[in-house]
Amino acid sequence: MDRYLHKTDCYKCYARSDCFIQRVKNAEDFYGLQKNHIIYKKRETIIKEGTQVSNILYVLDGLVKVYIEGPDKNIIIKILGSDNFIGLTSLFGDDTYYFSVAALKETRVCSISSESFKNLITQCCDFSRELSSWYCKNYNLMLSKCLNLGLRQLNGKLANSLLYLSSDEFKGIDVFSYISRNDLAELSGMSMESVVRLLSEFNNEKLIEIKGKKIQIKNLKRLKEINRKG
Repeated sequence: MDRYLHKTDCYKCYARSDCFIQRVKNAEDFYGLQKNHIIYKKRETIIKEGTQVSNILYVLDGLVKVYIEGPDKNIIIKILGSDNFIGLTSLFGDDTYYFSVAALKETRVCSISSESFKNLITQCCDFSRELSSWYCKNYNLMLSKCLNLGLRQLNGKLANSLLYLSSDEFKGIDVFSYISRNDLAELSGMSMESVVRLLSEFNNEKLIEIKGKKIQIKNLKRLKEINRKG
């Protein structure tokens, strides 16, 4: 077996008990289809913007950033941990990835052929409803992202990103250990210099506590107020 590639199916998968497949019933044909488990090293590119969609990826364990590449700097759309799909927005319609994905730590993904995934959606109504909920959640996230990038002042942008990274979505993950100050700048739509300066101000005002790369929120109420006022 290659160190970074393992061919398997849902019946033999070590992560089956925690996988989305547990929410899919009566799909034995899908269970038996071959999937590839691929390990990506920290900072390794998983998807390159502009490539053709042939597979849907499911994050088994790890942490990744989804971003759009710009001429001078990138914009991070979201951070994804375990139990998340990559590529669903490109499943129907245009078969091109309009974003890139990179690993923030060693990450294992399950690669599923797009066609078999489409068949699963057609066959399983419960799973189709779950994916509809996923699409709605991500649409709302994109609206929030547009608001954060377009209308907020710098302190509001940074407060929004800190609250996002400290949310229940990343519970149990020391996410600040894996993202750089540049990642935080790209997530916030700011320059790294502005992020470093505002982090220092937030630290001095006791809103957060900085220890090396780690950031801990100390005054959640005040940070939410800054986020709300923008």
